[in-house]
Amino acid sequence: MIDLHAHSTASDGTFSPEELVAHAQEQGLSAVGITDHDTIGGWDEAMEAGRRLGVEVVPGVEFSVEDENGRFHLLGYYVDRQSHLVSQLAQLQHERAARNEKMYARLAEIGKPLDPARVREIAGPDAQIGRPHIAQAMLEAGHVATLQEAFDKYLASGGPAYLPKKVLTAQQVIEGIREAGGISVWAHPPFDRGKRSWDDYEAIMRRFVELGLRGVETYYWTYNAEEAAHMRAWAKRYNLLESGGSDFHGARKPNQLGTTQLGPVPDDVLTALKARIKVL
Repeated sequence: MIDLHAHSTASDGTFSPEELVAHAQEQGLSAVGITDHDTIGGWDEAMEAGRRLGVEVVPGVEFSVEDENGRFHLLGYYVDRQSHLVSQLAQLQHERAARNEKMYARLAEIGKPLDPARVREIAGPDAQIGRPHIAQAMLEAGHVATLQEAFDKYLASGGPAYLPKKVLTAQQVIEGIREAGGISVWAHPPFDRGKRSWDDYEAIMRRFVELGLRGVETYYWTYNAEEAAHMRAWAKRYNLLESGGSDFHGARKPNQLGTTQLGPVPDDVLTALKARIKVL
């Protein structure tokens, strides 16, 4: 079995890339995807660990995107690290560092000051600092009783310390992944069915396919049977690759690497993904 969706300390996971691969080996996985948010910073360490431990590492990135349809996540596998798309990630990281400084200032203004150096220690020397790291620092400083309170009261959209992060559009990312020689996959469509119908989601799916989308996560740690069935039906209808995984973040999410609520991801998913790369 495999897991094509996992995060390390290069973004907001709690396992280093090497630890993530070692954990994959312990769980009996033959392959693991390292798909950190908007960075390829963990690739080299993970691949070196994979060679040493006998675990295939699938290089990926999870992109946050936003357009007229809303905010979504798209995965890019096997993108060329020298591509224009990857160079855009460096600019996004620079802009998000400036965003963090403004968030610290807002927290100080409302009597919740943080030490940026401590936030960096929590995140790790090479990781992108994000709201989970700021929330952890708030908890340590006694500003909140739980991590969830940090988000609910201060860091979530509409909160006094919240600032939106700059993201690319779905078109920019899907086209960029294609130009970088990779495979684009729609990650865990956000099933807020109180706001959108299945037809609404399928309309977004068709739009992504028109832009060049190649796959969709048909396996995901929170999918119920109905959601998984819709994903698989869409994959078949639009000739999309199936993909998926646990969205493992270590201690930050209560799930297990290599598992979903409906069972593990079979290794033939990766076989089909690599076959599509050869065709492209």
